[in-house]
Amino acid sequence: MQIVPNEKAFKQAEAIIKDAIFNLSFNKSDPNDLKLFKLLQARLNNPDFEIELAEFICGEQNNSYPYRSSFFLTKFFKDLGYDYTHTGKTRRFWVADVLMELSVNQIATIIEKGLFNKRDFIKLSKDKIVTSVEETYQKAISEFKNFIDNSLHTESSIDLEALLDLNINIELLFDKQVQTEDEQLNKLIKEAKERFFNPNDKQIALEKLWDAFERIKTYYNSNKRQSSMNLINNISKGFDADTINKEFIELTNIGNRFRIRHHETDKLEIESNKHLNYLFFRMLTLIDLCLTSIKENK
Repeated sequence: MQIVPNEKAFKQAEAIIKDAIFNLSFNKSDPNDLKLFKLLQARLNNPDFEIELAEFICGEQNNSYPYRSSFFLTKFFKDLGYDYTHTGKTRRFWVADVLMELSVNQIATIIEKGLFNKRDFIKLSKDKIVTSVEETYQKAISEFKNFIDNSLHTESSIDLEALLDLNINIELLFDKQVQTEDEQLNKLIKEAKERFFNPNDKQIALEKLWDAFERIKTYYNSNKRQSSMNLINNISKGFDADTINKEFIELTNIGNRFRIRHHETDKLEIESNKHLNYLFFRMLTLIDLCLTSIKENK
């Protein structure tokens, strides 16, 4: 009796083994490994991970992603180097089956180079009624972030302590809802946070955050100097006002010296992502301190 191997089951088992090996041996000091680790935790923690990701790839009507017909689903995977052809099965179930055969490293490539390929948003989102491709793209990023966050926080036996330590800045700063009486300030901070998750928009995110900083200086009244001193005094209760004042001055000077608030040819360019990240989180931390103080003194 000839035994016919089940190729699909074999590939699924192979993907599980690859993920298990990675989970045991990933490098905690490697940013790429840390990114894959978070994605893997989301996958392990959410039993519907593949089907929910498949809905993004298919472009179901309830999300902001480009709709992909049978032809475009086949093209989607072949363009990424995977030899899969849609068989006629319900699209999201077929895509979920494909994802089950892929390791977390391969899924990361599909997300970065396929799901968020802006060219597809430009070409395929014509089938949907949208105000702009850019707005749809940003909304898609926000929906995906919520998907990952929800996957990580569903009930599971997985210990998330290491993950929470890894993303302390994200947890404390990004997940906070900004609700001041200044709606324009709220919008600037919200847009800065959302754009920061798109590597191509980090510069814009930094500019939006600096705009928010300049606006928050006039939160109490239109006299920027007087309003800033009121804010600094409130922040400094139980602390050192001189330290906070110096931070305000230093970040203001950074905004003027580098190409953040102004774009003249003599402004210094921020060329490295690590420096963009540093300035973004430094400013976001100060703004968070301002917002906390405003709320406490309301």
